[in-house]
Amino acid sequence: MSSSSTERPAAEVTPSRRSFLSVDRGGLVRLGVAVAFAVAALLSPVVGATSAQFTDSTDVSITFVVAPEQP
Repeated sequence: MSSSSTERPAAEVTPSRRSFLSVDRGGLVRLGVAVAFAVAALLSPVVGATSAQFTDSTDVSITFVVAPEQP
C-alpha cells in the first residue's frame, strides 16, 4: 500500500455538501410545475365559473316552402 504526503488521512475526509444551485435543474423545474398546478387546482374553486351573457336580442323569421308533389 502506498502513501503520499499530500493525501489526507481517511479520518479527515469529509463528504462535500452540494449547494442548492448544483442540484439537477430538471428536477427543480418539474417540482415547480407540479407546485404551480397544485396551486392552480386549489385556487380554481375560489375564482368561480365564467359564463357568456348575451345581451342583444334579434327577431328572426323563417319561412318553409314545400313544393307540391308531381304525380
